Amino acid sequence: MTMHLEIVTPKGSQIDVEAEEVVLPGKQGEFTILDGHIPFLSALKPGVVAYIDDDGTHRMAIGTGFSEAGVELAEGGAHHKVLVLTDMHAYEEDVDVDEVRAELEEAEEELKAWTGRLDAEHGELEEKAQWAEARLAVKGIE
Repeated sequence: MTMHLEIVTPKGSQIDVEAEEVVLPGKQGEFTILDGHIPFLSALKPGVVAYIDDDGTHRMAIGTGFSEAGVELAEGGAHHKVLVLTDMHAYEEDVDVDEVRAELEEAEEELKAWTGRLDAEHGELEEKAQWAEARLAVKGIE
């Protein structure tokens, strides 16, 4: 059994496939969705999305966002769907490792030097570091 997976960014639909399994980076931790999953919504943090289709396993980095698992009506009946809305994405071939490592180092230095409150600005720095880590992870670099 498969489900419809769509990943959408401000630049439009990036992934629109039938998948057997989807792994997403939830704010509370990584989770897996299989066909028939109960409907739910989840906030996403920057991380790696992995999905399995007829061609194998695929991975891409995403930024913050939301996911929705549910059922859509399709020709022939109901079909399970996973919709991911995210602000950024990167395929493995889009990642410049040296550039991303420099971004990660800068974000980590800014976080170490942080003396203010844990506010929105601090959260943005954490997301900047997570986004860099996600892009390195999609290249297989931890």
